Amino acid sequence: MTNSDQKYIENPQFMKWIFQNNPSTEQFWKNYLLEHPEEKIQIQELKQRLLELQFSNDTLSYTEKAELGNLIVNRLDRDLKRTKRSLVLRSLMKYAAVAIVFAAIGGLVVYLNTGKDTYYQQFAEQIIRVPASGSGPVLITSNGQNVDLKKSNSNIDYSQNGTIVLNNDSVIPALKDEPNVMNQLIIPYGNQSRLVLSDNTVVWLNAGSRLVYPSRFEDKTREVLLFGEAFFEVSKDEKKPFIVKTSDLQIKVLGTQFNISAYTEDKVIQTVLKEGSVSISNNNSGLFERDLVLKPNQMASFNRTSKDTKVYEVDVNYYTLWTKGLLSFDEIDFTRIVKKVERFYNISIEFSEPLLGATRISGKLDLKQKREEVLEYLEKVSLTTIEKVNDNQYMVKK
Repeated sequence: MTNSDQKYIENPQFMKWIFQNNPSTEQFWKNYLLEHPEEKIQIQELKQRLLELQFSNDTLSYTEKAELGNLIVNRLDRDLKRTKRSLVLRSLMKYAAVAIVFAAIGGLVVYLNTGKDTYYQQFAEQIIRVPASGSGPVLITSNGQNVDLKKSNSNIDYSQNGTIVLNNDSVIPALKDEPNVMNQLIIPYGNQSRLVLSDNTVVWLNAGSRLVYPSRFEDKTREVLLFGEAFFEVSKDEKKPFIVKTSDLQIKVLGTQFNISAYTEDKVIQTVLKEGSVSISNNNSGLFERDLVLKPNQMASFNRTSKDTKVYEVDVNYYTLWTKGLLSFDEIDFTRIVKKVERFYNISIEFSEPLLGATRISGKLDLKQKREEVLEYLEKVSLTTIEKVNDNQYMVKK
């Protein structure tokens, strides 16, 4: 995808024109094309490509549409660069028209086969909005069933035959899956979950996250799609690499432990390696770009705006203790700590003065404590006052 394509996709007016068009947006882009005739062909082609994705307006927010639009267009462009054949373009666009189909619950499937060439293998997603405030984790099975997991800290365990055990006390029998249909686990703010995949890989999903995955890994790779934050303990299988896809990056491993933070609203994607090794590639990387390989105790920080990746030596505990209900930080911007607390307790915290958020603080939070106790501790380490506005809103003041 070109930088100018990115410019359009990140423009709310452009996305609204495609997915929620009205006379006002139609007139805006009509005038824009008259003023910028040199961009007309590119805009029309991009609009057509996104329209062929068949998004469902009632189940997809603008942010999710932009993220998914970036994801699909990036993948299409990367395959085109590799093949360099006009025939492939015609094939891809033909299949793109049916690649993403939303069911009543917002399920989508991306599984493109053109003869013997497979451009996307087991790459699918079911999209619905993250449940509203107060809702618990939700599991969407491959047959479209929505399962309320009820507990804010839930456990889901898949056996190799596809049987699902929920919270150690209820069982969903194995379903007859279509080969290209995925499960989805959605974790709203204020919740966390532990998931055991069919290959015995263990995944901890943090608040405000979603993971898309198959009941069984039947292809040459084990692929999952992540929005949000997760810690993976990947079961080793040298014949089947484990791949985590995000909207911008692809992380490939054989067997290792690592954490990925890829929230849609964050400008940076962080991949932290605890054990083993991982290779990281940009979804929009060029033909000759090499993958980045991390070593234990390293973090790769990918900036979504600049597209640059920087590697740092880190204390892994600062990035993984959340799986144990703890939050450890050392000279970290107050705003970043506040964002994690907001997600964990499903609350909103604002700053009376923007500069207060730039204060760098150190400490450790036990998130198993009550919300007010955690906020009192934050007051002490940040030398601020956190006032309660209402049940779910707070204001940070000097």
